[in-house]
Amino acid sequence: MLEEWGVLFEAEVLPRMDPTSRAVLAQVNRAGRDAVRLRADLACAGWTVGVPLKVADFVGSVGRLAWAKANGCPWVARTCAIVAQGGDLVVLQWARAHGCPCDAGLTCWFAARQGHLEVVAWLISEGLDINFASEPYGATPLYVAALYGHLDVVEHLVGAGADVGIAPAGSGATPLFAATQKGHTDVVTLLLSVPGADVNAALTDTENTPLITAAYNGHLGVVECLLAVPGVDVNQDSNTGATPLYVAAQNEHTDVVERLLAAPGVDVNQARVDGSTPLGIALIKGHAEVAQKLRAAGATEPHG
Repeated sequence: MLEEWGVLFEAEVLPRMDPTSRAVLAQVNRAGRDAVRLRADLACAGWTVGVPLKVADFVGSVGRLAWAKANGCPWVARTCAIVAQGGDLVVLQWARAHGCPCDAGLTCWFAARQGHLEVVAWLISEGLDINFASEPYGATPLYVAALYGHLDVVEHLVGAGADVGIAPAGSGATPLFAATQKGHTDVVTLLLSVPGADVNAALTDTENTPLITAAYNGHLGVVECLLAVPGVDVNQDSNTGATPLYVAAQNEHTDVVERLLAAPGVDVNQARVDGSTPLGIALIKGHAEVAQKLRAAGATEPHG
């Protein structure tokens, strides 16, 4: 009977216990410690009396984090950043008041990625380097907030003076590019209103522009925002020679094709370096409606 209860406990009860309860159980006696250790699939980073725990599981309240600190939680800058990622400002302030080291830039990066405006605002008030670029990718808090579509955080960072032109590790991917790639139209609109935002800034490797990326992914709202910017180059191509019109035709984004064809100065016949045109790729892919619209706009029939 006792053996059956042990099997039941391990299979059904232990997985349902939160990390704090499991850690407390491990401190009760050897049997408890052995039971927790047997379930290695419950283990993660950090150690408490030989029982692995996630720091992230203890950031929901001051009480939980205090318990973790007293039982071996690493009291290092990354812990502070993980607390910020949890989004509870009171817990973060408690950690700082109790000596947890804080790399303000890294901590803000974690908070911005999750969209925790209150935490980001407090860190800015503490005088952090707002343009801190997190390793190994070199992404700033503004970049990750734009990438994940956190409009309120983006707005606050921009208002505090964040540089809209910083790209991770020399990639050329600005916050505007990140928001464009993910289709965050509201964030794109905000960033385009900031002095210094370059609507034609291209990636350093593929030379894709925000407009090429938006057209490729079929983000019509973003395409419309970008085309409304004075100076946008509707025909700027990538390192393969692909234009926004080409990639939209290739991926059968008919509404995007239609919008690009209405843009002043668009070259309906601009070819890639291999000679393929928007109409040519549409025909190869069997996109009949796209081909029809390109022909109506004066596209030349491909040879052969």
